[in-house]
Amino acid sequence: MKRKPIPEIEQLSAESVQLYGVLNNESDLGCVLIASSYLDYALAGLLKRLFVESKLVGKLLNPPAGSVSTFAARSALAYCLGLIPKGLYRNLETIANIRNAFAHSYLSVTLDSAEIAVLVDALIPPTLSHTIVLNNEVTHTGPQPMQLNGTNRERFNIVVVFMVNRLLLTGLSAKHLTKAVKGWD
Repeated sequence: MKRKPIPEIEQLSAESVQLYGVLNNESDLGCVLIASSYLDYALAGLLKRLFVESKLVGKLLNPPAGSVSTFAARSALAYCLGLIPKGLYRNLETIANIRNAFAHSYLSVTLDSAEIAVLVDALIPPTLSHTIVLNNEVTHTGPQPMQLNGTNRERFNIVVVFMVNRLLLTGLSAKHLTKAVKGWD
């Protein structure tokens, strides 16, 4: 099966509203697979945005032979280029481990299964810089990591949504390179 072409970051951003509904309405398996796939495309879209316009971009990013065609390679490259912070990189690794645990289980597994719950607990919440006040009550005093409450599924979804938003905002704010460096035409 041929993989879809890597969408532009603007398309991913427009589709992100649909993602949030899917994360809440799918089974745990569907939620994890869709979340990890979307994060993978967001990473690819971010990297594509920063590469020069060239046919080589497809060779690098498209599976199976592309050197930056895997979730792990894209995550590592985004971190090494300084596009994402260490906590987000660690979360990408954890999401990959969660996805792999689901994919390699021959029995029904959920986000509440012992092995998966440990991984969900390892997800690092984003640091919020501002104080949040709702109905004249302080709900978060920044800067500090956001408090994650709720079920494993709710905490997983919240972290994924923040991760997606960070990747998309980074991509949307990046300037697309249009030319290769001159000098050895």
